[in-house]
Amino acid sequence: MQQTVTDVVEESDPVADARQQPQPREQRVTLELVLTELRRQHFAVLSTVDERGTPHSAGVNYGVAPDEGGHIALYVMTRRHLRKARDIGANARVSMVVSVPRQFLWFLPPATIQLQGRAEILDWTDLKGMRVFESFFIGRRILDAYRAWNRRGENRICFLRITPDPVIATYMVGFSAWELRTRMEKGAGKVVLPTR
Repeated sequence: MQQTVTDVVEESDPVADARQQPQPREQRVTLELVLTELRRQHFAVLSTVDERGTPHSAGVNYGVAPDEGGHIALYVMTRRHLRKARDIGANARVSMVVSVPRQFLWFLPPATIQLQGRAEILDWTDLKGMRVFESFFIGRRILDAYRAWNRRGENRICFLRITPDPVIATYMVGFSAWELRTRMEKGAGKVVLPTR
């Protein structure tokens, strides 16, 4: 009997895979650390895919909604006619990379947090989105600019709410560059968000 590729490849559950990985004696990358870094940063690269499967990436400012038992949502403010919003209208799957700059040795590559999830388009008057953007300096500037545009007739303003998948990957978060000088792959980590 001839085996096909589909007979050999099994479906894997990324949450179960992440939970089953052997844990080092000292767990460096914790959910608390990742959530702290996500809240501290406000710039990311958001990647979308259009209906033809063509990828697109854009730098975005984002904010994190207050933690609800480990469940998080990230908010981006944009306009409906822009490519990222059009892509999300056709395909809600997104990925996001947040760089975590170093205070010292700033010339080395930054640590990163990588997540995938689903995005939805919300009206720009969404109260949770507005509260998130009012909570950080650049968010307030963006919100003020969009309010002014709205008064001048711009009606395509919206929020993107991104709900991450349960597994969030990291690289070099919680590690110094010195610790990774001989084994760079040691800096890879994963955290699992609580399930709803």
